[in-house]
Amino acid sequence: MSKADVECVTADSLVWRCQPCGSERRKSMRFESQSLEGKLTLEDIMKKILEMEQELLEGRIEEQEQYSRRNTVEIYGVPQEKNEDVVSVVKEVGKALDMDITRSMIDACHRLGNKSGPNNLPPRIIVKFVSRLDKEEFLRKRRVKSSFSTRHMNLGVDQPVYINESLTLTRRKLLGEARRLKREKNYKFLWVRNGKIFLRREESARVVHVTCQADLSKV
Repeated sequence: MSKADVECVTADSLVWRCQPCGSERRKSMRFESQSLEGKLTLEDIMKKILEMEQELLEGRIEEQEQYSRRNTVEIYGVPQEKNEDVVSVVKEVGKALDMDITRSMIDACHRLGNKSGPNNLPPRIIVKFVSRLDKEEFLRKRRVKSSFSTRHMNLGVDQPVYINESLTLTRRKLLGEARRLKREKNYKFLWVRNGKIFLRREESARVVHVTCQADLSKV
């Protein structure tokens, strides 16, 4: 991985933007030019200002929502039992990954809904850690144990257990589109780090930070 790639992946200063790169800026410049030339009415100007303010507000709200999930992970594939203690379930997952998780490390955790999800999978578990470091270590332990499944928890069934960063609805949809593109264009790498989505065709290729649909159309 090149120095530029490392900086791209680790830079916390990267900002999430949902507009196509450069496109909104060009539209803004055209708008300013038309305003100065007197080609727009006051009504047109006010309408455009309101649209721009709405887009900016939505972007800030989405960014803030993602930031609020910075210590949160989602666990998929763990069977649900009647009257279960979800904290104890999370501790068992940690134990199977060689990580000692105590109740004091968990800010909140629960199942998302009571019904099974797609393909009859059990509802996922949402876990918010007190410390971001504990969340990162939990994810790291799962990456190391690539074949992790319910058999490592001594359960009666054997199905994969996945642990992912918690993403907003907007970014989950974008991640789904990135997965589709990865398959279609034979990209080798797709990952999420600190709420940011990255693509890479191969080891020697540059890292693509996916912030919007327009980024995917460019690769």
